Amino acid sequence: MPNAPHSAANVGSDAGGFRVLGGGDGNLRIAAWGYWPAEVISAFLASATSAAQSLAPAGVFVFDSKDLKPQGAEGQEALRVLFRALARVPFAKGLIIRGNAMTCMQLTRLLRECEVDRRIEFADTQAFGS
Repeated sequence: MPNAPHSAANVGSDAGGFRVLGGGDGNLRIAAWGYWPAEVISAFLASATSAAQSLAPAGVFVFDSKDLKPQGAEGQEALRVLFRALARVPFAKGLIIRGNAMTCMQLTRLLRECEVDRRIEFADTQAFGS
């Protein structure tokens, strides 16, 4: 449901998980970390893709991947689903907070595959203030 607040609760464990921060303000922030097991991937598919619908045309999307490890095939597909959902939603700015170089390369490829690479840019942790 658009404009519905999304939980800020962590999903997963210290080894791998995510948190969705979004709400009625039209902005969306997703923090992701570690390597995702199957249960985290399933939860991500359900919550992150529906949260993408909460973005407003003037909204900002931020994907904090500074602690995310490169994902296996299933985790990559979950990220593709999110990026494809974002490709269909108008928003003003998209940022990925970069961390691990291999994860950054993987995300760059996935963004390009989903044709959203021109709408989302990478930012350093220091530049973003995280």
